[in-house]
Amino acid sequence: MSEVASVGGYIKQYQIDVDPNKLLAYKIKLGQVFNAVRNSNVDVGAKVVEENNMEFIVRGVGFIKNVADIENIVIASRDDVPIYVKNIANVSIGPDFRRGALDKEGQEATGGVVVMRYGENPLQVIESVKEKIKELEPGLPKGVKIVPFYDRTGLIQRSINTLRSTLFLEIIITIAVITLFLLHFSSTLIVSMILPVGVLLAFIAMYFFKVDANIMSLGGIAIAIGAMVDYGIIVTENIFRHLSERKEGDDIIATTLAATKEIARPLIVAMMTTVISFVPIFALQGPEGKLFIPLAYTKTFAMAAAVILSLTLIPVLCTFMLKGKLRLPEENYIAKKLHNGYEPLVRWALSHKKLVVAVALAVMLLGFATSPFIGREFMPPLDEGSILFMPVTLPSASLTQVKEIMKKQNEIIKSFPEVESVVGKLGRAETATDPAPVSMIETVINLKPKDKWRKGLTKEKLVRELNAALQIPGVSNIWTQPIVNRIDMLSTGIRTQVGVKIFGDDLAKLQALAEEVEKVLRTVPGAVDLFSEKIVGKPYIEFEIDRQAAARYGIQVGDIQNVIMTAIGGNNITNTVEKRERYPIRIRYSRELRDNIEALKRVLVSSPSGLHIPISQVAKIKRVMGPAMINGENGLLRAYVLLNVRGRDMVGFVEEASRIVGKPGQGQENPAVDCAACFFDHNGHSL
Repeated sequence: MSEVASVGGYIKQYQIDVDPNKLLAYKIKLGQVFNAVRNSNVDVGAKVVEENNMEFIVRGVGFIKNVADIENIVIASRDDVPIYVKNIANVSIGPDFRRGALDKEGQEATGGVVVMRYGENPLQVIESVKEKIKELEPGLPKGVKIVPFYDRTGLIQRSINTLRSTLFLEIIITIAVITLFLLHFSSTLIVSMILPVGVLLAFIAMYFFKVDANIMSLGGIAIAIGAMVDYGIIVTENIFRHLSERKEGDDIIATTLAATKEIARPLIVAMMTTVISFVPIFALQGPEGKLFIPLAYTKTFAMAAAVILSLTLIPVLCTFMLKGKLRLPEENYIAKKLHNGYEPLVRWALSHKKLVVAVALAVMLLGFATSPFIGREFMPPLDEGSILFMPVTLPSASLTQVKEIMKKQNEIIKSFPEVESVVGKLGRAETATDPAPVSMIETVINLKPKDKWRKGLTKEKLVRELNAALQIPGVSNIWTQPIVNRIDMLSTGIRTQVGVKIFGDDLAKLQALAEEVEKVLRTVPGAVDLFSEKIVGKPYIEFEIDRQAAARYGIQVGDIQNVIMTAIGGNNITNTVEKRERYPIRIRYSRELRDNIEALKRVLVSSPSGLHIPISQVAKIKRVMGPAMINGENGLLRAYVLLNVRGRDMVGFVEEASRIVGKPGQGQENPAVDCAACFFDHNGHSL
């Protein structure tokens, strides 16, 4: 586990709301309040004192413990009368400033996100987290409990169970088929030995080549089982035939060795041709490479182990277990029937060579002719059993407004009978790994088992129904899955399957071009969840400092900036120490004195001579629209147009969309051409 980041809820904060009119009346600067509070929250040590042969540790106890301690901090003295914090400010306990919130089915909640270290075993990490939660539960406050809202254990266990049952069925079917065709129990045991020993050798190779045991690597072993058994059957059957045809007195070991040598070369060649077919997989990059290269490795390991065992272990076992009178395979009733049906076909094919070759070539050409209609995306679809809903609001939306939207959305989602639970997060968790803006919501929708769904309903239909029910003005809906989304965002930073990058040097122009590209893409069949990134659209209140006016009062630019940062924005200046708990202390103007432009104009700035000057006399205050987030790549500013593709091949969609976006429109150059736009997939590959 790498870290646990909290999300949602409130952090307790001691809030000092200063009244600037009282500062003016008492002739106190805001910086004096700042220094007084900070200097009044400290414990000190003074080494030791010895008395009566005992050593006493000397401490100066001065940490702030409660609101009263802050209220009674002395800032200054006038005519031997102390001026306390309570004389110029209101001290209270409230929530710290936050950029994220969590909602569970319409009720605000507090949660945490566990970040796993790269290369760790997810199942093991999840189980360790659950054990740690059990240890913490006795110490939780009464009525508080920790409930997971997204747990990958179910997905992992379902995958493992699917693989386990597949392997078990393959082994059972293999043994049954061998027994049926050879009608010799000892031969069945000999061939069956390849499976457990071969898999064991494959695991040893995985250990030395540092290939993790996951669903794809184990899937490679499952795929290889058929070939592993084939090698064993070929060698066993050839030895069986030679031993059944040997004359009396012939040495069993010599006969077995001759039969093995006869089949060894073609067996190795057959294995090599199969391995060579996996060379393109080893060349894959990105998510495809991470997904399929372990499969290619384990399949190769298993096949190589099967060949080695077929040429070493099986001959030895045959010398011990194939004894007595052996019947030729052709004497088996089932084999005889198959042989009688197969031989005429082979004879006919050999007597009509040209026709057979012509038909084979025609089938091959027909296969090439159908290639344009075959999907060209290499990544297989993954149904995680849950849905990630990622609506995006306008950049100007406040945290309060987005929280109301998220609450309403979660109530609607929970009303669907197929939904087990729904938890939404807006903004970011308290971690550097989650730089999400307030305008972005991530809602995890956990679904009930499919046998409890409405009849005839599929996941795709459910998503369409949810999307139709969640149409809110100013909100763009994006539908994906939790794991798929994380892979996509780690690869390219986007939240959808495919996107368009638009490069330029002007943010406003980039946004306009992105909106034009979005309009064009809406005409392409298969495009859903379209969203052009809103770069510009965040409202700003800017203080443009008049340096000459400030100089006339002897005020430095830094002094004005400190007032803006502290009086308006609020600064956490220190932390209380209450046993094992730590809480911030914040100084700021009272809300009613900073919640509008007119109030902001009356914010006071202290001059070196002691004057308190309204900030409007040294700065121009104005409302402007600016960027919500600035993205760049290779030295250029960048905008995105995001979308998902449903109902058609990804590469085919991108090719068609590129042609449409690349056409000039109505006497103007197309936006994509004008600003060097390019399509890219969820792997970051330019298309």
